[in-house]
Amino acid sequence: MDSSNTEFSISGIPVAAGETREIYLKVSESYLSGSVQIPVTVIRGRQPGPTAFVTAALHGDELNGADIVRRLIFDIDHEKLSGTLIAVPVVNIPGFLTQSRYLHYNRDLNRFFPGKKRGNNAERVAFRLFNEIVRKCDFGIDLHTAAFGRMNLPHVRGDMTHPQVRLLARAFGAAVLVHQPGVPGSLRREATEAGVPTILFEAGETGRFSKRVSLAGLRGVLNVLSEMKMWPEPGRKRPPFQVIVKASEWFRAEKGGILDLETAPGDLIYKGDLVGSILNPFGKTVTQLRAPVTGIVIGVTTAPLTIPGTGVVHIARLKKTLPLVERSLKNQKKKRLRKLRKKARK
Repeated sequence: MDSSNTEFSISGIPVAAGETREIYLKVSESYLSGSVQIPVTVIRGRQPGPTAFVTAALHGDELNGADIVRRLIFDIDHEKLSGTLIAVPVVNIPGFLTQSRYLHYNRDLNRFFPGKKRGNNAERVAFRLFNEIVRKCDFGIDLHTAAFGRMNLPHVRGDMTHPQVRLLARAFGAAVLVHQPGVPGSLRREATEAGVPTILFEAGETGRFSKRVSLAGLRGVLNVLSEMKMWPEPGRKRPPFQVIVKASEWFRAEKGGILDLETAPGDLIYKGDLVGSILNPFGKTVTQLRAPVTGIVIGVTTAPLTIPGTGVVHIARLKKTLPLVERSLKNQKKKRLRKLRKKARK
């Protein structure tokens, strides 16, 4: 818990209560012997409150999180904030500069937390971030997009059996909350196990900005800060429904060919529904793709070609919550029709 009277610093650089400060945290060195530094913005309110981190671009090609953090930094006024917010728009600087998911030597930074002081390059970066930022916080939000060649519905992931993680996830305001603690070495898992409950926001595609995703992400972060009594102005926009999903799976192609996909993130599909086809170069259908389970589409491939094993559709399974989702989507459809009719009468 941060207090306006306590000292706070990042890498030995103090930040006073009621101050916003930009800090460059050294995490490594380049081939030219120069410093590799992570840009960090620390915003400290005058009033006591929790300390939170928001990180983005842990994978260097996941740009949309950087845009969310940029908007967050300009939206947050330290005169209105209680506690301390640590905003990190780009964690993976080498990957960001080369537009690669990975650090040098093809290492995925999100597999090396909490890191090692004398470890490999990824472990050293993870160690600096974990000890200079994560351990100083009461909770955190990690922003991601889908991997290359995929697109994700905005949703939240985390260990939903952890009461504080569950609270943060619900407060964010996404419709779909996926119970997924994360693999060993991932930031959200290791931070939560170290006593810093952390959620992950997934949305959009790599290598591009989406204003819709950025605004949804910004609104979600502000919702969480408001829930934790750090920010007085919630960006709340209630989702039509909110469900916790305990199981999700990728539906994979069994044939190679040209993909004609007929579903998108956010669609509700039922077991046996036609979600697409695989064609050969002559335009003939090799096979039809039918949903193996009932659920919400939370991710799809954006690649037009498949081989056996290619992930095509990521489905969050629905069982007990299916009627709730059906009612909500049906009501949404009715509202849209009423708006269209009202507009047509004008």
